[in-house]
Amino acid sequence: MILRRTAASACALLAAMPALAEVVELEQINVNQHSGEGFFGESISLETGTIAKTGDPIAETPRSVTVVTAQEIAARGAQNVEQALQYSAGIVGGQWGLDNRADWYLVRGFRASTLHDGLPARYGFYNDTKPEPFLLNSIEVLKGPASGLYGSGSVGGVVNTTSKTAAQDSENLLQLQVGSHDRTQVATDVSGDLNESGTLRYRFVGVLRDAETQVDHSQDDVLALAPSITWRPNEDTELTVLANYQENEGSPLIQFASIYGTLLPATGFGNGDFLPSSVFVGEPGFDRFDSEQRAITAMFKHRFNTVWSLNANARYLDAEALYQHAWWAFDNTGTGRYNPDGTINRTFYRAENRLKTWAIDAYATAEYAFGGFDMRTFAGVSYTRGHYDSDTGYGAQVGPIDPFNPVYAGYPSITVADTTGTSITEAGAYVQHRASYDGRLFIDLGLRYGDIETGASNGSFGATSIAAKDSEWTTNAAVMYRFGNGVAPYISYSESFRQDAIGTDVNGTPFEPTRGEQVEIGVKYQPLGTDTLLTAAVFDLAKSNLTVADPGNPGFQVQTGEATAKGLELEAYHRFGDLTVDAAYTYLDTEDAEGDYIAQVPKNAASLWLNYAPRQGQLQGWTFGAGVRYNGEAWGGSSTYLTPSYTLYDAAVSYGQDNWLVSLNVRNLSDERYVTTCAGGACYYGDGRNVALTLSTKF
Repeated sequence: MILRRTAASACALLAAMPALAEVVELEQINVNQHSGEGFFGESISLETGTIAKTGDPIAETPRSVTVVTAQEIAARGAQNVEQALQYSAGIVGGQWGLDNRADWYLVRGFRASTLHDGLPARYGFYNDTKPEPFLLNSIEVLKGPASGLYGSGSVGGVVNTTSKTAAQDSENLLQLQVGSHDRTQVATDVSGDLNESGTLRYRFVGVLRDAETQVDHSQDDVLALAPSITWRPNEDTELTVLANYQENEGSPLIQFASIYGTLLPATGFGNGDFLPSSVFVGEPGFDRFDSEQRAITAMFKHRFNTVWSLNANARYLDAEALYQHAWWAFDNTGTGRYNPDGTINRTFYRAENRLKTWAIDAYATAEYAFGGFDMRTFAGVSYTRGHYDSDTGYGAQVGPIDPFNPVYAGYPSITVADTTGTSITEAGAYVQHRASYDGRLFIDLGLRYGDIETGASNGSFGATSIAAKDSEWTTNAAVMYRFGNGVAPYISYSESFRQDAIGTDVNGTPFEPTRGEQVEIGVKYQPLGTDTLLTAAVFDLAKSNLTVADPGNPGFQVQTGEATAKGLELEAYHRFGDLTVDAAYTYLDTEDAEGDYIAQVPKNAASLWLNYAPRQGQLQGWTFGAGVRYNGEAWGGSSTYLTPSYTLYDAAVSYGQDNWLVSLNVRNLSDERYVTTCAGGACYYGDGRNVALTLSTKF
């Protein structure tokens, strides 16, 4: 009902747009300075970057796209990808709270596919490093199904992190940072020419960090290196080769603590009321998540003539992780997961995980005119092979501990069982077409065919036996009209598919991939010559072919389930002189396959970031930032646990002149103690106050 009312309101607004375009005449605004430029680059991206493979302006793209720039990441003090996304509409970042094993985010109520430099970046779990924000040029999000561009993927959309490379103009930078939990970090970004003609350039980006974390007996150390070389023999040809090496020595952080002592008092169960957010129920010297990644990426561009051009990206990646974890055991459920004396039992776990991927994506673009329309058609192919393996083992129970006053009792030896890995092979061919008329009317059409197979593997990319093999067609279509005053209403349709369930029903029929469908109606507004960008979108998103229990055959499943998300997203970026305002609001009405709310998804979420940077007067050189993030209450699954809403405040202040900048960032300014979600009898603490002082200098 909410979507129907909102859509009706939006349609009424769209119906009024032609009249508005007739009445409102805005003078052309000439922007003499790049008002969006910050110390680390542009403050806001008005273009889609690489996520749509076109680089079109966001204001001319009939889909919801968010791009977080390196400047925004630094200005808001984000220390990982999920924090960087927490000021964006439609995205829940960090829903599992303190968890150093991966970045977590939901887009429009569903998980999103993860890409890096436009290529798949994740298969399996806990077998790779997390992206280091300093190494990133941007974080791009395409919301909703995107199989037309990227093949098999999550219905929520795509999150793509892009690297800093020699292909981008950059200044030499050295950065020193100290902060909460004994955090010490040094980072550098240097580049230059390798020959006299300047056709060959290099860039080296690196981070070295030694840090503890909010959780007791934990660490977050990293060494990350990203050298690259770009060859640009002429203005039509560019080849970039990027190497990545990253080594993390960290801790899992996530504790799986009882609801009693986190969300609710442990009175009657434990030896206290509420646990501190630094609680550690693992074992010092045992809990660890050590990961290492090695990758080589090639990115090629060439323009043959005024019509034809070619883009191609390829990457080989090899990663591994040692994961050891002692967590709060899921027993004693009748007494809040506590023993009668208030102590708890623990589960000891060890995993030796591996990941290998090989991927290539290439497409040719033709730009031409036909029948009064400007045409752009790009057609491409992609091929991906991935292998992941997780060899695991569990240890014997070691003496119970009191989580309110832990006395650690040691850890057992664990024998890891060698198990068969999994290989995934996917190939696809796609075509996307845009017809535009007079720079006002835009019509987009897309079609993709994808083939994917999954099976057991002995360590090579190829599967030794096939567990699932599927082929799918997906489509997308959209139309947008941009009026002379910058107002641009649109409607779009998109699809996705993904191999979520491997197996058969009671009749031996193999499960089909899940499918996603989205209808989105929206409007975008960017006044001519400004970096103001206002967007509004309503959408109806459904994921079908979900497996649910077979009511007539216990122990089996049938593929009849569907999950839906209907919602409204509002985003606004505007500059009032020296003050910029970046605001976002999300309303989501969700339903899972069982008829309950989708877990961890709040109905309401909002954020606001204010940035004041005087360009003259006594305060020139100073920048003051303030932010607020609101996450509404959310169910933890099966409508059992309702996690309360929480509001967090962030602040930033910096002073810079010429080639140097000193900045102070504080996240969760009031040190709010909050729970991000409760599910299955466990609750998860969020980040407490975090302070970082950073000195950056260009040379």
